[in-house]
Amino acid sequence: MPHLIASIVDQAHLCAGRRRRALVRRPAADRGERGSASVEFLLMVPILLLITFLIVQWAIHLNANQIVQTAARQGAVAAAAWNGTPADASTTAQDYLNSMGKDLQDPQVTVSETPTTVTVTVSGNTMEFVPGTHQHVTATLTMPLERIQ
Repeated sequence: MPHLIASIVDQAHLCAGRRRRALVRRPAADRGERGSASVEFLLMVPILLLITFLIVQWAIHLNANQIVQTAARQGAVAAAAWNGTPADASTTAQDYLNSMGKDLQDPQVTVSETPTTVTVTVSGNTMEFVPGTHQHVTATLTMPLERIQ
């Protein structure tokens, strides 16, 4: 009787092994698709690179936007100070833009002053990392003047 039980257990293991191999075996339809992953990869690479480059271009635009906002703020603060002039605003904004390097192309600073406020507008173009994505950024800041009337 113990010999019979051992024989049944051996046959069960043998059948389980065959079933396992049958589950692992690839269907006949999949055997003809060998190498398709490399073709799919080659088709997806340009799309993934374009998405990556567009994300970099978006980051360049955000950086340029931050630069013009900061330059406008610094210029307005310089002009709004007690003895500040529109020339101080323009010089301060241009100094900041020059210190930022070539991140902003063709920067322009305009300053206008009324009896109670000063307005500084800084604009420029972003770098083109992806051809055809030329963008213009502008920031305008108005501050009250520190003057006794």
